[in-house]
Amino acid sequence: MAHSTPRAHPLLILYVAATDERAQDGALALEEVPTGPDRTVHPTASVDRIREWTPEVDCVVYAGPPETDADSPAEGPTSAKGGDESRLDEVAAACGSTPLVIFADGQDAPPALHSSDCVDGYVRRDADDALEHLVDEITCLCRGDDVQPAGDPFPSGNDHTGIAALETAATIATCRDRDRLFDRLVDGAVDVLGFEYCWIATINFGELVPRAVAPAVPDGALDSTPLDDPLSVAFRARQSIRIADLSTVDAVEAPFEHVRSLCCVPVGDVGVLYVASELPDAFATTDLELLEGLCGTAASILERNWTETGISNERDRLRRERERLVAEYNRLAADRDRMEADRNDLVSLVSSVSEPTIRYGFVDGRPVVRDANEPFVAVFGDDAADLADVPVVEYAVPNGLSEEAKTLREAIQSGEQRHLQCRHETVDGVREFVLTVVPLETGTAESANGGKTAESADELESDGPADALESGGLLVYEDVTESRRRKRALAATRDRLETIAELVDDETRTPLNAARGYLELAEKTGNREHFEMVEQAHDQLSGSLEAVTEVAATGDVETEPIGIREMAHLAWIDAETGDATLATDGDLLLEANRDRLQELFEYVLRVAIEDANATGEPDADPVTVTVGATDDGFYVAGHTPRSNEANDDRRSDPEPGRLVDADGTSTQLELVERIADAHGWDVGVAEDDDGTAFAFRGVDAIDPD
Repeated sequence: MAHSTPRAHPLLILYVAATDERAQDGALALEEVPTGPDRTVHPTASVDRIREWTPEVDCVVYAGPPETDADSPAEGPTSAKGGDESRLDEVAAACGSTPLVIFADGQDAPPALHSSDCVDGYVRRDADDALEHLVDEITCLCRGDDVQPAGDPFPSGNDHTGIAALETAATIATCRDRDRLFDRLVDGAVDVLGFEYCWIATINFGELVPRAVAPAVPDGALDSTPLDDPLSVAFRARQSIRIADLSTVDAVEAPFEHVRSLCCVPVGDVGVLYVASELPDAFATTDLELLEGLCGTAASILERNWTETGISNERDRLRRERERLVAEYNRLAADRDRMEADRNDLVSLVSSVSEPTIRYGFVDGRPVVRDANEPFVAVFGDDAADLADVPVVEYAVPNGLSEEAKTLREAIQSGEQRHLQCRHETVDGVREFVLTVVPLETGTAESANGGKTAESADELESDGPADALESGGLLVYEDVTESRRRKRALAATRDRLETIAELVDDETRTPLNAARGYLELAEKTGNREHFEMVEQAHDQLSGSLEAVTEVAATGDVETEPIGIREMAHLAWIDAETGDATLATDGDLLLEANRDRLQELFEYVLRVAIEDANATGEPDADPVTVTVGATDDGFYVAGHTPRSNEANDDRRSDPEPGRLVDADGTSTQLELVERIADAHGWDVGVAEDDDGTAFAFRGVDAIDPD
């Protein structure tokens, strides 16, 4: 089959002159020559530009100075020629392997022109049709011996095949679409070799499936080819196969009717390019090499496109990731600004609250003091700077009150507003407070600790995540000491009035009725025995009145209603308790002198701790002192847990047999007995290997309601 007429690519020429203006005029004139191949001419007057352009251009034209150089009137002919020869050397050096043609007047040609190895051609500018001769010279240098005379610029023979192959490679190189690339490869193979039967099959689920087919291939003639088929050997082996005559090869079946010879060239790991002919031995070695070059180019372009697609996808992914990170940054910045505003609001709130208030935050999941307002400093006498980063629970709850510490810790952990009862040392002594936990955000502390409620400070510190939310909250102290004292005094007064009413009703009404009855009998009978009975009734009534007077006078004594739980806490704060722990079991409200009762509790607590430490094992747990209520009083018992005992024993009531009178014991009870007698109580003490227990009986309880 005949080859189609090739399309020669335009020549790229660099026109060099002494000035930019001359270079532009010469380049324009050279482009306008009607004969010769298509060409593009770029002007320049810079040697540096020559070095930049020479890798791209087909030829360099150096235009020497004209016969009359108006720009250099001061220079004579000798100096002009010497300067041009020097410039020619620079131009020749800059051209390298690119063909160089001198275009100059005959008398201005440099003397070394004919002896120079760097000059490939010379055309006289002062000759007739100089530009046409220049085009012929350039064409001859660039197209070789096969260049046709002017007027027939299209080459023939093998140059057509090579040029067509290059053009096909160029069209493939600019293709980004996979299917279009396959179409161009098939069309290019047909154009390069002139064989009309050409197609590409690509791998798809273990088969080579036709992807791009030349128009000459019969419709429906091609089917999918399994990888174990002989026609798939080129793909499996990644090696080109040329079959000269299919009729002589029994193992290979012709792809369709009348096909005698076949070329199979792999296209990378994508597929195979098939070229068939109806003639035997139709493919030369050069044909196979051209096909391999085209397929190699196509494979490289496919890999390039795949890589660029991956880069583009990765760039898009990184862009999306950047946008996500920017959005996350903006969100975090907004959260930071919000938290900073909340913190500032909280600081302002702390400063404006009239009640003693501390602000707490979280460090490693543990609540610590951040700040305290002026009323807090005035009431408790602690400097706000010294309290910074002090654990809240350790500061707010005295040492040893484990139950109160646990209650406060759980309140902070809950992230909800709660009210707790506490006692704290102030500049005016120990005072009672209602401690209000005010979290800044509901659930903040729990979420900061992974949704857990810590049972201890160690668990809180280990389980809490680093850099927990700084929102924290407030602890507001409300002093209720006086109001509770008034409430207890009112309860005691009400109790005394009820007692007086009972005495009046029970103790005076009966004697009065008896006296009235006997007096009536005496009036009627005149019997003196009846007067004696009246006198006895009056004596009984007088005793009852004294009892009423004694009860009424109780309010003048410095006593007040006090709870044993409260007094135990107050005494515990002032006493030397070491690492002992206080536990309470129930509460009892009684009428007593506060100072004497606190003195009693401080003494018995100290004795209970010392005795328990003295009788305990060396490696035993810390002493637990339990204060609890009984049916007719209260008790204080020290206990040292032993290795084989359950911790629940610490709160059990004293055994009745253990609490006996003070006589016969080693504990000095003069102080305890004196205070108990002053209040009308009975006291008992028991000592054993566990420690010492005190029991106080005959205590009149006050109803708090």
